[in-house]
Amino acid sequence: MYKGEINVAYTFENTENREQELAGIEQSIKGSEEWLDTYEKGSETYNLISKQLDILQKEKKYHEIRSQSLLDRDWKSYYEADAKLIDLGVEFNESVGHIDEEMNDVNRVNKKFALYMAENGSYFETRFGSIHGFSFLVDMINNYFPLIFAILIVFLASNLYCSSYVDRIDVHKTLPLSKFKKLGSKMLANVALGFGLFIFFATFILLYAGVIEGIGTIHSPVLTYTLKGDDVYVSFMTLLPQLALLGTLVVLFIINTVSVISTFLKRNIVCLLFSLAVILGGMWVTTNIVPLYDVAHLFPTTYFNSLQVISGEMMFTLGNANINFINGVIVLTISNLVLMAAYYFFCDFSWKKKEKVMVVSNESKETYHNDKATKGIWGYIKFTSKRVLCRKSNIVMILLTVVVAVVFLLMNMGNQSKLEETIKGQIINNEKYIQEVQKEQSEHKKGSAEYINYGNLIKDSKNDNEDYKKVLSSIEKEDWETVYTLYPKILEKQITDLKHNESENIDGIQFFQQQIAYFEYLQEHDLAYENIDFPIYGLSFTTSLTKLILPIILTICCIYLLAQFFTLDYVKGLDISVLYPLQSKKTFLTKLMLGIVFTVAMYSVLLLSILLITTLFTGNAGLQQPFMLQNSEGVWQAVSMISMFKKWFFLGVLFTINLSIFVYILSFLIREDMFVLITALLVILGFVYLPKLVRGIAQYAHLFPTTYMDSVNVADGFLAQQYGNTSISISTGISVLLVSIVVQFIICIILNNAYKLRKIRKR
Repeated sequence: MYKGEINVAYTFENTENREQELAGIEQSIKGSEEWLDTYEKGSETYNLISKQLDILQKEKKYHEIRSQSLLDRDWKSYYEADAKLIDLGVEFNESVGHIDEEMNDVNRVNKKFALYMAENGSYFETRFGSIHGFSFLVDMINNYFPLIFAILIVFLASNLYCSSYVDRIDVHKTLPLSKFKKLGSKMLANVALGFGLFIFFATFILLYAGVIEGIGTIHSPVLTYTLKGDDVYVSFMTLLPQLALLGTLVVLFIINTVSVISTFLKRNIVCLLFSLAVILGGMWVTTNIVPLYDVAHLFPTTYFNSLQVISGEMMFTLGNANINFINGVIVLTISNLVLMAAYYFFCDFSWKKKEKVMVVSNESKETYHNDKATKGIWGYIKFTSKRVLCRKSNIVMILLTVVVAVVFLLMNMGNQSKLEETIKGQIINNEKYIQEVQKEQSEHKKGSAEYINYGNLIKDSKNDNEDYKKVLSSIEKEDWETVYTLYPKILEKQITDLKHNESENIDGIQFFQQQIAYFEYLQEHDLAYENIDFPIYGLSFTTSLTKLILPIILTICCIYLLAQFFTLDYVKGLDISVLYPLQSKKTFLTKLMLGIVFTVAMYSVLLLSILLITTLFTGNAGLQQPFMLQNSEGVWQAVSMISMFKKWFFLGVLFTINLSIFVYILSFLIREDMFVLITALLVILGFVYLPKLVRGIAQYAHLFPTTYMDSVNVADGFLAQQYGNTSISISTGISVLLVSIVVQFIICIILNNAYKLRKIRKR
């Protein structure tokens, strides 16, 4: 990440780029001077070119000052010149009639950054390239630390709280301490570890960046917001006390949440996974589910990104003025008190089980040893399958995934009226436009060219409204055949209008083209309507969910199951499978095949469950619903869901097989379920997001097996477009995954043979 920041900072400040920019300005000056001689002095065009020439000459002057200041390391002069150049750039664009409000807002903030650095900065840095110790630390705190530390603290807390349980019995009860002191000691130990981690990472970042570019200053700029959109840069030092208090409360909340979960789920790996689901799920829900934005200030997880809360960025992003430091302190304090009280009263909770007493006679022992089913492969399969399938946590994982899917389905069902709302809004906008044009028309003489032009505009708008009302009436009557016929014609007219517009909206045109292709496919195949962005029918909803969040959830579920299964035979690092009445090769192959079967079954069962539940809810399996694809020329086309499902499902199955073998290798080396789970998650999800975070990696992303976790986005070409890598495709994915499976299988054979040889030598 730091390397990426350095690349961003120096991209536009290297000698070659500065010389090219200066050469461009000089060429523009020369061209303007030549044009100026062709017009009469004092004319409107002459004055306009003269004004632009004056701006260009000033740009050249300040560009030279900025370049020289960079060489002299005179940062005050550098940033003052930079602020002047930003103003001149805006002024020049306005002089030629190119007014981009969005770009003007960006330039306004860039200017504020330059002025802050001119006044307070003693080093070089750009707004989007934080390369000094404190500024890079601020960037990490603002963007990455909330997620990283939430995971680390959950990991530490679940280890600490669950370490005292031996066979679900809390051995800490034997300590000669009061209940309050024992609980308080655990919490303080977790807090100390959490702050120790932060100090370690902060020190590492400061030293690492300090060696390369310098530590910088604690007065690094932080952009603060108001709900109206006003923003100003302030020193990080001024926000530090509030950040420390809110951050401490967040750490306490995470620890207390884990403590309560650990009272019910005493196994370390189960506690860890469910704690991560609660904490990370809460963080995602409060900042991504739009209907919750208005009440987001009531959720403790909203305040996990403490710096964004204090700076007002979270308030501005979610549009909720109640998200602020004071409310954060109140909500987190109350939540912590409630959780501490819950832990105090429930820490002695235990799931009561009837003790089973088994009497084993000599006769039964002899029968066991002589039982061929027990000695054989099927006995081993039956034995291990029961140990995995009878674990409640695995069933709960599947149920939680289904619950998440149902929540998304209900949200999508609530958005099916979007088309109707869009048309109603368009009718209202057209009526307002007609009133405005009628007002303009009244100011001109009847029969004049302007009067006639305005009349034509009014007539066109009224005709458009009539078409919209027909479509709206058809939607209300559920006459979809009429909708499929009329609405694409309206969209084609809008595309024509956009193409005749001077500022052609390419994105708008492509959006309308997608809609047209979608409606034409529905009409051609006589299919029921569903909102293209919020599908609700069986396979179309399952596919959209697999495109959105299901790959991550399924991967976590599979890794969780595999981490348990592959480490069942390891006790204190020792492999007890050598005691089974099977050859080591048979044990290895059986275990590996079972792991693959379990993960492929889980992957298939979860997808099938979501498909069946959605079909039951809506009464439509959605097998022939359109799947939208965009070819290399940007043309949209629709194909059936079932045809695309065959491709992305097969790719997903290959990925789960690849994942199974990888986790087996990890379990062979690590031999502890908790650390296998954490390592597998870090490696798999790390490589999934690596091309998005590190520049330059995306061009090699097609060679990573993890790229094909997102099988739907591979199938529709979205990942290829996002990474700018046309090699990412279904065919490439199949090849890469098959090669990866073969290579990993060979590694498994080598590891098992090496382990077998080591045992022979010991004998």
